[in-house]
Amino acid sequence: MRRAFVIATCTASVLGIATSGWTPSRVSDDVPIRLIIQESAPSTPAAESLVASLGGRVLSQLGIVGGFAAVLPTSALTDLQRSDAIAYAWPDGQVRMSDTPGLEEYDVLPPNRVWQDAIGLDEVGPEITGAGVTVAVLDTGITRRLDFGNRVTARVDLTPDGDGYDEYGHGTHMAGIVGGDGARSDGRWRGSAPGVTLLPVKVASWNGATDVSVVLAAMEWIAVHRDEYGIDILSLSFGTDSSQDYEIDPLDFAVERLWNAGVVIVAAAGNRGEGGSKIDKPGDDPRVITVGAADLHDTVGTADDTVALFSSRGPTQDGVAKPDLVAPGITIVSQRAPGSTIDAMRPAARLGKHHFKGTGTSQSTAMVAGVAALVLDAAPGLSPDQVKEILLTTASPMTEGVNGAGAGLVNAERAVDLATTAPPDSPPPTATPSTGKGSIDSSRGNTKPYTDLDGDGDPEQVSGEIDVLGSPFDSTAWAARPWNATAWAASPWSTLTNVSPGWMSTVWPPDSWAGLGWDENSWTAKSWRDADWNPGNWTAKSWRAAAWN
Repeated sequence: MRRAFVIATCTASVLGIATSGWTPSRVSDDVPIRLIIQESAPSTPAAESLVASLGGRVLSQLGIVGGFAAVLPTSALTDLQRSDAIAYAWPDGQVRMSDTPGLEEYDVLPPNRVWQDAIGLDEVGPEITGAGVTVAVLDTGITRRLDFGNRVTARVDLTPDGDGYDEYGHGTHMAGIVGGDGARSDGRWRGSAPGVTLLPVKVASWNGATDVSVVLAAMEWIAVHRDEYGIDILSLSFGTDSSQDYEIDPLDFAVERLWNAGVVIVAAAGNRGEGGSKIDKPGDDPRVITVGAADLHDTVGTADDTVALFSSRGPTQDGVAKPDLVAPGITIVSQRAPGSTIDAMRPAARLGKHHFKGTGTSQSTAMVAGVAALVLDAAPGLSPDQVKEILLTTASPMTEGVNGAGAGLVNAERAVDLATTAPPDSPPPTATPSTGKGSIDSSRGNTKPYTDLDGDGDPEQVSGEIDVLGSPFDSTAWAARPWNATAWAASPWSTLTNVSPGWMSTVWPPDSWAGLGWDENSWTAKSWRDADWNPGNWTAKSWRAAAWN
């Protein structure tokens, strides 16, 4: 049996991936490596016994993949590769080569209990909840949780899973920060906009891996269906480390296209730390609202606030001043997706049965998306440019300056007040628009997944001017194509995108949620190609992986 065995090799900034031809001597034999291992026979202890015999140890069971997480010496990889007990193996994404601490190291810290008060949410009138505003959360899907009530309008899935449920755990956490109502915590762990309508758009499965081409297709879906679902805001925690000029980049072109169609885009700055020119794409686009992470130091007052060490600093590689503002981003409590990948791999982040602590600019982004929903609830009809101007004008300045904090810490109370009393005119755009005619491969940066492109059972890197389906990607033709129902129907993604009913029509009684976690029906896989889909064909990533901030 030929196994698709995927192992990481290290470079200065990212994890590269090699298939079964990987040579263990590329990394010192003394270096331990953390892997996600899928067993050939999960009902037997063969794989676990093998790991132990090779000097490794099992870290946690991962029933969602039929395997477990483990750490082994690099010298054991050849023997691991040869064993019939192992079906697949992937790096869990926790190896790092920079001075920025891994965000999982924050899991042991106490939960942030002051962020709602620190950004003025407690001073927003009870009549302003985000009701009537719809936020699309482009992420890893959503798990049915009581804190979302009946406010999930639909579940959109562009992965082979097809059902929109969150197997990774990131999307559920983001949705809770945007619009959880705190039903499971007596309001303690509510999100920014507890009355908002949520539209999860799933672009990654259990391992959190996705490709730029999937994200582009998801944004096109949002544009085509904006009026049908009343989509006002897109919360986008995806980002790549690409250095391609925003003026030609396809990702930047896509967010600008949505922005011009009336959708407020809130994007993460990234978690690449200090040093400048580290803003992730498409957060590098001048039009969108780019969010960094603030460290509140457990106080409500702003005098001691700083920019989190991991938060990416600007300006962008094109000299654009970013981020635009910051929001709290350390140990933010939100909805837990029990049984998901990060839930299994990061037990220290769990907070009881229903909640989970998360750290990063992803959390900050979701928070600002919720505040933007409050602004639109208070003053419907504002343009994206007006919403951005309001958020930046009312932010609380910080001492670090624009390259770290932008305009400062978001302030919901002042933003809502300005929106209702004296909303600014839409400032005319001054930046050169993106043409979208650049390279999709350059847009990926170092975030390149693997999938079985030729149907031989082994994964190949998605690299070059192709999409994740293996089809040629002509960026010039793509940028010229209209985003409308007719063009979408002619796209291969139209048949690969599944839209499931949301939870708008049913009020879920509390007792119906007992024992509900992720839905095991999410394993109804459909193929992106004629070849069988296998979850092992994508690069496994931890929550701190490059694509999710």
